[in-house]
Amino acid sequence: MKGEASSSPDLERLAAFGGPGGPNLSEALGLFAGLRKTPHERTAIDRLLALDAAASLPDALLVAIASALVDRGDKASAARVAARAVSSPALVLRADLSAGAGDLGAALALVERVLARDIDWPGARDRHTRWAEQLGLSRPSAGPWATAVPDLPGSPFERIREVGRGGSGIVHEAIDRTLGRRVALKTYHRPDRDRAQLLHEARVAAALSGPGVVRVFDVDPDAGWLALEWVPSGALGSLLRARQTELLSPMARWVVPLAAALGRVHAAGWVHHDIKPANVLLRGPGAPLISDFGIARRTREPSPAGSLGYVSPERLAGRPSDPRDDVYGFGRVLEDAIDALDEPSARAWSALAAACTGPEENRPSEGAALFARVVLEARTIKE
Repeated sequence: MKGEASSSPDLERLAAFGGPGGPNLSEALGLFAGLRKTPHERTAIDRLLALDAAASLPDALLVAIASALVDRGDKASAARVAARAVSSPALVLRADLSAGAGDLGAALALVERVLARDIDWPGARDRHTRWAEQLGLSRPSAGPWATAVPDLPGSPFERIREVGRGGSGIVHEAIDRTLGRRVALKTYHRPDRDRAQLLHEARVAAALSGPGVVRVFDVDPDAGWLALEWVPSGALGSLLRARQTELLSPMARWVVPLAAALGRVHAAGWVHHDIKPANVLLRGPGAPLISDFGIARRTREPSPAGSLGYVSPERLAGRPSDPRDDVYGFGRVLEDAIDALDEPSARAWSALAAACTGPEENRPSEGAALFARVVLEARTIKE
């Protein structure tokens, strides 16, 4: 817009955001709102973007800038500004921009990330239903799973407590009465229906046995159970919810070996297809384990359905199995860790997370490339 004024007291105060005596976030948002639809709007946007280039702005300001750019008809710039923002309002805005550009896979992946946090986020389910129907997919499940725990007559295990529940089964801490060994006992919800998947999960994990992959001790596909090594620290998802920084920070301790484990999976020709915090166990601060290979597929095989919020846009759009789908899941794990830890050393991983979840052409192509990128990133981050 030509002829916009270049200065005003509110504009000068807004430009001081992040500096000594500058406005706080709430005040900056109010100042920017007051400058919208005035001759100073374009200058306000430019000055905030200059601040963002020097030190990343909070999501709320990025959303406000992107919204202003949308109103000005500059949707391409709005998408670039919002690309690093991962709050729910930001993800909904990014989803709408992707849908408007005709990329329904990206739009659906973004709104699923919102639904994974809050199934009732305003407008999210309506968007998901509409876009999923256009792609020929079903609507999301609200969970949780209410399946009863089946009896296991004749098994050597004594259940102690439930430690996890998901789409395929329930996991208990258990004792092998014969060997006196503690195990993670996974019982499938529907063993009659899911026998092949249970056997597949056990066989893939056994074939990939080694660093970074959970060990399989025993399996009974007819009874519907799988005995895995017991990891006392539990899943990354639980640790993130509990903010257990003694195990999670610095992030490089587990991020680097997790990327290495994913590289082993891909080198063997498999795509895990369900990389998420619930499927990453921590044997120790620097010893992550990938678990749950129930929906793993060979590269280029048809892709299965996946967990809400962790499925790549390309997979949602129907592409066959590709290691970049797991790289996307890895990026989502980083985002969840960054959000939970909420500290400068964690936020330093944001650029890599954005690369993994952003446009496919910028994503590491498979686990080995991801590992090289992670190692390089770890060297530059001071944690």
